[in-house]
Amino acid sequence: MIRAYKCRAKLSAAGHERLGEIFRLSAELYNAGLESRIDCYRKTGEGRSYYDQCKELTKVRAELREFEEVSAIVFRGVLSRLDKAYKRFFRYGGFPRFKSSKRWRTIEINDQCWRILKREGQKLILKVKGLPRIEVKTERELPSNAFLRAIRITRKPLRTEVALSYEFPTPEGKPVSNPVGIDMGISKRLTMSDGKTVEKREIDRKRLIRLQRSVSRKKKGSNNRRKAVLLLAKEWQRLTDKERNYLHRLTSEIVKMHDFIAAEKLETKKMLGNRQLARSIQEQTWGKFAALLNEKAESAGVKMVRVDPKGTSQECSSCGATVKKNLSVRMHKCDCGLEMDRDVNAAINILHRGISVAGGKITRMVGRMGNKRGAALVRPGTVYV
Repeated sequence: MIRAYKCRAKLSAAGHERLGEIFRLSAELYNAGLESRIDCYRKTGEGRSYYDQCKELTKVRAELREFEEVSAIVFRGVLSRLDKAYKRFFRYGGFPRFKSSKRWRTIEINDQCWRILKREGQKLILKVKGLPRIEVKTERELPSNAFLRAIRITRKPLRTEVALSYEFPTPEGKPVSNPVGIDMGISKRLTMSDGKTVEKREIDRKRLIRLQRSVSRKKKGSNNRRKAVLLLAKEWQRLTDKERNYLHRLTSEIVKMHDFIAAEKLETKKMLGNRQLARSIQEQTWGKFAALLNEKAESAGVKMVRVDPKGTSQECSSCGATVKKNLSVRMHKCDCGLEMDRDVNAAINILHRGISVAGGKITRMVGRMGNKRGAALVRPGTVYV
């Protein structure tokens, strides 16, 4: 189990300039490595491996002083990134593209990380040959008994960040006593099987629109346009950070309250084809929520499963009958007597499917009580055996 701790990086003005030079060299090496792979395949019909290019890197560092002044582990991260891009291409498609030095903002270090992160008094310092002195500002205590696997330095519009990836042992699973199913939607961001809801996210776009119009008015390639683009990027970064912090708090609360979680496995890319709902779908960030929830659940030893959501809104959670209804109908009414919000009904069905996937058994109780004449309807319950 690998978890990343994001920290702020403190650099001098000269350090920022030096970091920009490292980004430029990294982009040049990436493009040269990609061109080398393309030429090799055209001439011989065979590809080049990561280890072949690491051997070439040794020759390049012996010939070019600017590459020799920087530690080899920095540039090995660049070649590793290229190798991962090729593997994704063979698996999913999308051939790797050449990178602009202006858009290269990341340094990845995957070797000997425990040696380069040192503590000086109360400060954590990142010391790598050729890189500037980087002070790592931690907001929470770093794990002392975990193995440091990777370090990533990223320049963002508002700040430079350092991500420290630690490897932890996988915790043991907890006994299930309080399960929950989660339905993700637009009118309500989340609806849970116990009836709790989370309001939808709405972005205030007034400042974004004003900044975007400012960018559009500027001449392409001018310094004023570059400044306007930076202001727009900073505003988006503020919104992203605010959303990420909120999702961290939300997922932590869900994991603390429940010991089994069943969630939808949504095909978001296909859903974005609906032009009327595309913006609302993107604003809810279902993918980020599910990824964070999975990470928090794994760290806490909580079982989480993703299930196919097809038909969960149409199926009755009490008797299993299919009740057809379109999106405008927000209440679920079944002949068995069950009447509830359609999203809560869907969340219960998601929980049913999640428990089935996890290997459990489910027995539904029909909620009809009393005699045939004056039968009072009781909300059906779900019994897990």
